[in-house]
Amino acid sequence: MFRRDLIGTLRAAIAAAVMFLAGGMLPVVGSLAMLLSPTPVLVYVAGQSRMALRTAVVAAVAAGLIVVGAGPTAIGPTAAGFYLMTFGLATVVMAAMLERRQSFEMIVLVTTLVMLAAGMAALLATVGSPAVMADAMRADMLAAMARGQKFYKAIGLESGVSIETRTMIVDGTLRLAPALAALSAATMALLNLTVVWRYTGRERRIGYVLFGDLARWSTPDWLIWVLLVAGFGLFMPIPELSTIALDLFVCVAAVYFCQGLAIMAFYFKVLAMPTLARGLIYFVTMLQPVLATLVCAVGVFDLWIDFRRLKPPSREARNLGDYL
Repeated sequence: MFRRDLIGTLRAAIAAAVMFLAGGMLPVVGSLAMLLSPTPVLVYVAGQSRMALRTAVVAAVAAGLIVVGAGPTAIGPTAAGFYLMTFGLATVVMAAMLERRQSFEMIVLVTTLVMLAAGMAALLATVGSPAVMADAMRADMLAAMARGQKFYKAIGLESGVSIETRTMIVDGTLRLAPALAALSAATMALLNLTVVWRYTGRERRIGYVLFGDLARWSTPDWLIWVLLVAGFGLFMPIPELSTIALDLFVCVAAVYFCQGLAIMAFYFKVLAMPTLARGLIYFVTMLQPVLATLVCAVGVFDLWIDFRRLKPPSREARNLGDYL
């Protein structure tokens, strides 16, 4: 038993470490591998006792392997610390909540909040204050855009973006940085849960139904109030509060966008649309801002219109039908 656990721990730790290090070595495939670095750990601990403890041990071993793989200099410990504060911590949180048989929505929410809190604490401990952190990020982004414009100019392509426009883009990106970080963490958690769910044979190893019929998935009704409050908060005269409202509005709108995708999936199933056509439509929806906005609006208005007819008819509607 001990030998099997040792081999399983080493195998999961090596896979997690290699996938994490691939993010700094390979351009596109490496980033996807880094996002999926919690998957081998969760697959290993799925269905076992003391999942959170086992996951913490695997994450610690993976951090040691990252130090060895990245080098014993300052790069290695820094990379290992980044892993533990982000993907390692997220893996432990997801394993602990899977052990308690929480819903996937709750797992994604808690994992996102924990990652944001840990990341913010690490940044503040390194930089010192939010203002200094924002100034450093603004300077780095402006320098990166300047290098990009210089590169395009060297190969004969003029971007035509003025300094004022670049500054406006950077300031807007900084305002949306918390929302972008939250959406990235949520996407990472959801992606790993989906892969683990399918790889482990759905509920056979996890022990309960993590994902039901996603085509019938919908947000709780009270979330619309959060969207409305955040929307009105955009017009607040205090810049700090307006920025918080903007980030909250973007995050809630992303949730309703997912509900719009669920409505699309529902009618795709009704129409028996081929898988290739579905994937193409989803891909275009992700890239086309206007279409994505329409899908988000469908998700919002589903609260009142009920496009999939999931809610039972109200008593008032039945009484009205008696007179028609």
